[in-house]
Amino acid sequence: MKEGKSGRLKEMRLLLTWIGFALCHSVAGAADSVVWHPKARTFDMNVRAMGLEKLLGVIKAETGWEVLVEPGLKGRVGVKFRDKPAADAMRFLLGDKRFSLVPRTKGGTRLMVYESALRGATQQVAAEMLAFEAEPLAPGADDGRLLTLKVKVHHLKSSFASINADSKLTNLRPLIAGVNEMWQSANIRFVADRPLPMRAADRDAEKAFAGLFKPGVSATAVAQLQSRILHKMLPDLPDRGKVFHIVVIYTMPRAYGAVYLPAKGMVLMPQVKFAALVDADGVWKDGSPVFFAQSNILAHEMGHSLSLPHVATQGNLMIDGKLRKGGGVGPGTKLTAQQILAARRQAFTGGPYVPGLNPRPAKPKPPGD
Repeated sequence: MKEGKSGRLKEMRLLLTWIGFALCHSVAGAADSVVWHPKARTFDMNVRAMGLEKLLGVIKAETGWEVLVEPGLKGRVGVKFRDKPAADAMRFLLGDKRFSLVPRTKGGTRLMVYESALRGATQQVAAEMLAFEAEPLAPGADDGRLLTLKVKVHHLKSSFASINADSKLTNLRPLIAGVNEMWQSANIRFVADRPLPMRAADRDAEKAFAGLFKPGVSATAVAQLQSRILHKMLPDLPDRGKVFHIVVIYTMPRAYGAVYLPAKGMVLMPQVKFAALVDADGVWKDGSPVFFAQSNILAHEMGHSLSLPHVATQGNLMIDGKLRKGGGVGPGTKLTAQQILAARRQAFTGGPYVPGLNPRPAKPKPPGD
């Protein structure tokens, strides 16, 4: 018992040490970065001499906002700050430009930037994604650094409507911003690539999956068959276990939500669960409770990709959905010190937990053992 308590105390001391280290360092490195925290509605930015329209495009991609500008608006922006509320951040980076920032409960937030009159902000800004290359994570002691993990997003293509994801709705960066807000306590951040199409690996498996939606197919049959069909239908990616993957499928039978498939090294995300949050122009309803519920669910599945199992603790991000009490949708938001350390050990491998390819890293032995 004493050894167990001693081990937990050592883990807590280690956790507090690297949290202190992390708080003393900016989240931004040398590269330009724009980090949005949707629940807190704050920004972290480190931008050096970026064109104004490009920066507004990056903000659109990260937040899911509608962004309009007055045609011909020019300028370059260089800013560096943390935890600025959205309106203050816009005021700081826009300088003498005027703007209107309007959250809308029935639609997404609208940002309008202009010089003369508000009605002049008529030009839609196209979303821009900053290039990102994950830095190699050298093995060794965890010094508390921010661990930024690359995520490849795919939209599954098929002639079957139940599988075929709409590529117009696959910018998951606003949703992943919510995921990152929950993983902030672990100093882990996921950065999504531009979505790419993915073809199913097996036509017969596609047919079998579509067949699960037929009337008369019982919940028991779905539970028994779905996993086997999915593992046959989804390809084995060449970088499996080396890079995090999210695959967007149109829907899942019996209203199943997102799920992590360890053997494939990918989170499968049903588009139908969040499609109503995104309009045809890619604007997200970022104030909707459903938005935060879907962020929680995706954060939970990314936890599985970081090797964390289900727990029974109410309010914990990794709670088993069958054990969760209370109303609403989605798991909790909290992580324990032990969960954070385990997730960071996996994150240091650079890829998700995949049995046989990228297994759970062993817990380090205390000095002297």
